[in-house]
Amino acid sequence: MQSADRTAADALIDALIDAGVDTFFGVPGGPVMPLFDAVVRHPKARLVESRHESSAVFSAMGYWTQSGRVPGVLVTAGPGGTNAVTGVASAYFESVPLVVLCGDVVWAATGRIHLQDMGPDGVGIETVMQRVTRAALRLPTASAAVGYAWHAVEVATAPGREGPVLLTVPRDRASAPAAPIELVAAPRPAQVLPSADLSTVTDVARRLADARRPLVVVGSGCHEAAQDVRAMIEALRVPFVTTPRAKGIIDENHKLSLRTGGMAASWWARRYIEHGVDVALVLGTDLDDVSVGPTRYVAQSGDLIHVDLNPTVFGRGLETSTGVVADVRAFATDLAATSRLHGISNPRAGALVAQAKEASPFDRPDFSTDLTHPIAPHRAVHDLAQAVGPSARFVTDIGEHMLFALHYLTAGRREDFGIHLGLGSMASGIGSAVGRALADPSTPVVCICGDGCMQMAGSELLVAVEHHLPVLAAVFNDGRYNMVYHGYRQEFDREEPWASPPMDFSVWAASMGIPSAVIETPGQITAALVADLMASGGPALLDIRHDPNVRIKGAGRVEALQQMSHGGGQPC
Repeated sequence: MQSADRTAADALIDALIDAGVDTFFGVPGGPVMPLFDAVVRHPKARLVESRHESSAVFSAMGYWTQSGRVPGVLVTAGPGGTNAVTGVASAYFESVPLVVLCGDVVWAATGRIHLQDMGPDGVGIETVMQRVTRAALRLPTASAAVGYAWHAVEVATAPGREGPVLLTVPRDRASAPAAPIELVAAPRPAQVLPSADLSTVTDVARRLADARRPLVVVGSGCHEAAQDVRAMIEALRVPFVTTPRAKGIIDENHKLSLRTGGMAASWWARRYIEHGVDVALVLGTDLDDVSVGPTRYVAQSGDLIHVDLNPTVFGRGLETSTGVVADVRAFATDLAATSRLHGISNPRAGALVAQAKEASPFDRPDFSTDLTHPIAPHRAVHDLAQAVGPSARFVTDIGEHMLFALHYLTAGRREDFGIHLGLGSMASGIGSAVGRALADPSTPVVCICGDGCMQMAGSELLVAVEHHLPVLAAVFNDGRYNMVYHGYRQEFDREEPWASPPMDFSVWAASMGIPSAVIETPGQITAALVADLMASGGPALLDIRHDPNVRIKGAGRVEALQQMSHGGGQPC
């Protein structure tokens, strides 16, 4: 392209691609079209047209989780920007780096009566997004495009402060000529994240070693430090649980694993904790109601040591006795080294873990052989896992079905299981599954979702059709908002249906050219069935018509909220 034809949109996309942002999710519209055009014409850019802006962000989040590469999101002015807010908030609360480019009407129109004005006299998108982004920027001139692109990526990926960045680009600025600019950026200096001093590390090691019933709580902030945290646990010989968002960070088959705590906690974790943990080491979690639920990780008189780079999380979920402002990887590495150097470990923990594991970790120990009709959700989860095999990746959406996924699936690796609980948005899993499959199409992605989620964002499966992605949508079809139904009945002691008219998702899938099958009885989901449905590479859909009245004891959101609001109450 001749420099005379080069626009600010071209310069902006060039700079983003040079910085590693080469995959863009979004929905087109008039004010953002110069940016879409620049992406379409760029030989190194990939454009994924989503069906809704929030789903575009969830797809970008899934893409980053699977690939580790920062994605871009393109949204138009007005409803394009406002539709994206839910996804952007989720990315913010989960510390997912991405660059959101929002189109706007021409700058000169700001302050006039102009449809979809995103400026300060219109929607004020920078103000709207300020709380849920690391930065909310507006391109002031065409010549500033390269600098703003680089700055957006730098802010989004700042170590310890990763998250989404908004860059609003008025249409006239995007379309204006932009002379080439050589940007010479010095390499980012190696970030030395804070660790604790040696005396603190040694003190923590000895407290865990001397504890009568110690516990390590592994949160989602340990994603990038999984091997270091595992080495620390093995050196100290202390049992551990993972929070729901951290499921799979360390293999749940590990001999010291009590599986998940918090909402839908395993019975191994519940049995171990109900006897009173006297020393708990908490890493990389804010200990919100979902992370704690029925498993209050330390007894009222116990010692809770909380490690996080963000000190504002200390004492907010559970009372903290020692708050350590440190990077969890650095802290875990130092703690493991100290343990090995001085031979510090807990001699009692192995026997305590064995005691907790004398009975099944599952609410229904017979979940894999349950023959009731219609199929129970726990049996459906088991049959799914068996049918797709150990290489498949699972993503669960938000709703009653996620409790069964959290409780009954066994995750051995980080990529085995995903859930977007930073905001807890219904329909997040569907977009995320698309992004994960796009990042790595070599193995299937199974999205466990509810009928309500599929009604909200099921059209995102058309993206999987367009790109031939190996996504298997497992729709738990109970004809109602089932988590709301059970929570309402429990809290108010009366029933409301919270129902929708019966929907045949198999027929719906056929309208989009997606192979599907209706599941009503145990044993129908088999490897042969899945192979047949996915024969063309995917996507495919299972319409699972399960018993909506089967629940996991003490596992829901209402129970988690009640446990947190009751302060020091004993776990159920």
